[in-house]
Amino acid sequence: MDILASRPKRKAEVNIVPLVDVLTVLIFFFLLTMQFKSVYSVDITPPKMRSAAVHSETAVSVISVSKDGKYFFDGEEVSLKGLEEKLKGISGTPEASVILLADRDSSLKYATDVIDLVKLSKIRKLSLQTIGK
Repeated sequence: MDILASRPKRKAEVNIVPLVDVLTVLIFFFLLTMQFKSVYSVDITPPKMRSAAVHSETAVSVISVSKDGKYFFDGEEVSLKGLEEKLKGISGTPEASVILLADRDSSLKYATDVIDLVKLSKIRKLSLQTIGK
């Protein structure tokens, strides 16, 4: 007589409730400890325009000009010569575009210097960013 044959075989189960509990705790942990930083930490107050349009391109370079004449390329401070080199670096692609974000209290000279560098770099797409009403 076979003793093992008379026992019913147990079906294997995977209980996912503890897994869901652990994943929930991990998600809450990462959400609470995550540091949210702004992409551009340049203190700029752009002028307001009533005809301002929303810019929807995603792969653009942002040049910021602060009110004291400092230049920033994608959030990184650069000199005017360094800005010229960075613009020549991105000018090789036909879809290269630049957004100029100048402080409303900055001198017009700083913005025109950037516009001149963009035109000399043969970048065809230049946009000026302002804030809406």
